[in-house]
Amino acid sequence: MAMRVTNTAIYRQYTSSVNDVHSQLNKSMNKISSGKAYESAAENPLAYYSGQRMDTQYQDVLSKKQLLEDVDKRLYQQEQAIRTIQSTLATGQDNAASKVSYILNTPNNEISTNVGTIRDDLIQKQQSMINNLNGKYESFYVFGGNDLSTTPFALTYDSTNNKMVMTYSHKFSGDDEATEFKFQLKEENGEYTFKLDDPDGKQWDKLKLAMEEQGRVDVGYGSIHDTKTLIDTYTGGMNVLTNISSDSMRTKTPAYEKEDVEKALANSAIGILGQGIITMNKYMTYLDNGRTTAVGNDETGSASAIDKEEFHKKLGGVLDQMQTSSDLLGRTYSDLGNKSNQLENTLTRLEDDKLNLETQYQEKLGADPYEAIVEMFSYQRSYTAALQVSSKIMGISLFDFMR
Repeated sequence: MAMRVTNTAIYRQYTSSVNDVHSQLNKSMNKISSGKAYESAAENPLAYYSGQRMDTQYQDVLSKKQLLEDVDKRLYQQEQAIRTIQSTLATGQDNAASKVSYILNTPNNEISTNVGTIRDDLIQKQQSMINNLNGKYESFYVFGGNDLSTTPFALTYDSTNNKMVMTYSHKFSGDDEATEFKFQLKEENGEYTFKLDDPDGKQWDKLKLAMEEQGRVDVGYGSIHDTKTLIDTYTGGMNVLTNISSDSMRTKTPAYEKEDVEKALANSAIGILGQGIITMNKYMTYLDNGRTTAVGNDETGSASAIDKEEFHKKLGGVLDQMQTSSDLLGRTYSDLGNKSNQLENTLTRLEDDKLNLETQYQEKLGADPYEAIVEMFSYQRSYTAALQVSSKIMGISLFDFMR
């Protein structure tokens, strides 16, 4: 009986020792997987709490870095879209300006079908621009301003009535449905405007709000106490087309009127192509009617057909405006490029901060990987040896008990 008690005591002491070795093995394995030298404050209070502060700073750097990377990618999508629109209009190969220049040459504009081919090409280019303005980054529209979920633009053209309507849709905060702003391209007194359908004046008030929207982000420049010093990362499609910034819309004196925006839209890339399309359609009517001007006016109140002289005059003006609009788009492109440069500089600084914090963290709290691996194998051997001993202890105890 005394022998059994002695073996039981030995077994209990052995079990405690094995559990301790196993605990040390687990701790050494955790060092390798986590890279941390300490698991609790009790092991090294100063280093542990210093590491906690660094960990907070590190998480803050990571969250800012992720935010700015998303903003930078959104700005890149905007840059690409504007660059594509600019190239389609007047700077790239097979651009709209080259098509208009071609059809202005007399041998090329004698037949209605030739003019119709160029007109249809401009219609396709115009729709391509609308698609660019409806571009998305991930799941939201990059030219939607503060409204990321609504498709901003739609364009319809009725060649029979020579009627072009652009619709801008925007959902304001707190509204259940998006507000639609409809603009019809009209010629009045020899000048084109994209007339807003606004019988009671309420549409204009809401359109101003949409064009004043901003999304300023603290990226390490400026002060959050003065939002004007922060980068505005939201560029609405209406601001791009009219070349009227949200800041200008808010602060210009005297303030922009509805007619200013309507005129700016008519002189935008979309509006200029629209002018060319409508002009060609009127000239095609002239050619199809045996080169006699049609009696009466179209839906806009202007002549439903124009002769060759008027065609050259109007389309020549369109061609001149194309380069001006292209230059304005270039300024918007440059402005977005400057914002991207600022973001990239901040991202570079954040990446440096991230690496510095990782180095400091490793020095204060990081476990030496080689030392941790050697330690783990040492405890692993000890644990394996202890398990081998256990079979002998268990065998003796059971044999003695049975005797």
